[in-house]
Amino acid sequence: MEISYTTTPSVLPPLRLWSKNVQNRCVYDDIMSYWLAYDAITFLIDIGRYKPAFHDFLTDEEKEYELRFKPVISRRRFVVSRAILKHILAKILPKMKINDIVLIRDNDGRIHVKDVPHVNICLSYYGTSIVITVGKIKIGSDIERVRPLLDKKITSSPVFSECRFAEGEERMRQVIHMWTLVESYAKLYDTNPYPLLNSCLPFKNAEFVSYYIDQNMIFSLASIQKNLTDVLVWLEI
Repeated sequence: MEISYTTTPSVLPPLRLWSKNVQNRCVYDDIMSYWLAYDAITFLIDIGRYKPAFHDFLTDEEKEYELRFKPVISRRRFVVSRAILKHILAKILPKMKINDIVLIRDNDGRIHVKDVPHVNICLSYYGTSIVITVGKIKIGSDIERVRPLLDKKITSSPVFSECRFAEGEERMRQVIHMWTLVESYAKLYDTNPYPLLNSCLPFKNAEFVSYYIDQNMIFSLASIQKNLTDVLVWLEI
């Protein structure tokens, strides 16, 4: 089932209703079958899954990088995302052991697997939620909780002009949905999202899919591939 807005701007893709149920559950042994079937897989994880033992999967450089984050939640997000990402990659790259997987960050902040150019990665966070997307093509993603977006410099920009016709909860959902498109598009093209707000139609050469997670959060995925096949699952650790 999808949500269609009564005043939807044409740029907004339908919201796919998604919930954390058994059908959307994934365990590590399922990952390869998903990888063979889809262009991109997105894994939803909560930092409540944090375990001190996850540090064992970090390199010395990653352990130093973790210390740059002052809030505990940010440090835990870093540890959980890197440790679980390596476990995911070990399933789709069966010739590599977890300790052989080296994550590198390019000048744009994008994460890559060293010497494995055909796997694309994008991470996004909101609160205690982490989304890890691995794809066969370059992707960008963003997750946000549906809430009032209070920054007037953002909401008064041309990109949100169509949202002004909606009211109440519908408008709030549209604004957050649009913001996830802006963020995911910016990540796709390794650019700053804020200059995109100066245009009423900033999305050129991009395709989107969006999910309405438990009627609470919106996740959007951007790519340049039409008819992208993708799946969103929650990973049981």
